[in-house]
Amino acid sequence: MGIAKVFYVKLVLRILYLKQAHTITMNLKTFTIIYFIISLIEICSGTMGFQEGVLATKPLILFSIIVYYFLKTRNQSVWQDKVMLVAFAFSMLGDSLLMFEGETHFMMGLGSFLMTHLCYISVFLSQKGKANFITRVLLPILGAAVFLFIQNQLADSIKLPFIAYMLAIITMSILASERNRSPESYRLVLIGAVLFMISDSLLAINQFAKPLPYSTILVMGTYVLAQYCIATGFLKGKESD
Repeated sequence: MGIAKVFYVKLVLRILYLKQAHTITMNLKTFTIIYFIISLIEICSGTMGFQEGVLATKPLILFSIIVYYFLKTRNQSVWQDKVMLVAFAFSMLGDSLLMFEGETHFMMGLGSFLMTHLCYISVFLSQKGKANFITRVLLPILGAAVFLFIQNQLADSIKLPFIAYMLAIITMSILASERNRSPESYRLVLIGAVLFMISDSLLAINQFAKPLPYSTILVMGTYVLAQYCIATGFLKGKESD
């Protein structure tokens, strides 16, 4: 753990100085390879019960997105880019907190991801187009179904925060379906938002209702794809502006 902390401190210090390193770049192919190698190591570590591997790689999943997104937007950053980076930072914090057991870590992780979705909501609202009545009907039904399925297993102290979180991720996903951007950007971000909902639904069922087979692969697989699609999809929208 001591070595891991030193490693992450060095990474943070490096990202703080990236603004001065104007020659540093990263293309989509390089980022994709790095991102999915880290994700694959984390998923394999979690599946095999290798906790040290999870601790070493899980925070790096979102850290790699932060680095890539920063490098792609640093020369033409707008307020939406800053909010997206904050969203990714909260996701990284949530990932780190949820690596540990206990209600306190769970509630703090839930709060971190709630902030992620509130950031996404504010950005997607700025790109809002026509209302999508299909998602406005289907996504709340999905959220309600998940809550009804697990509500009897939820502690009273968790129910209200869980409902607030579900409302936030449902709202985020609906707004993702109503963005007025290029078709490629629209599809990627919407796929990411829906995968985020699916990942969190699987996580909730696995944690509170009944253990799912291959839960790590299902939960983390959908999650890493979700964040990848949201980040790259949003950048595609900037390219089409």
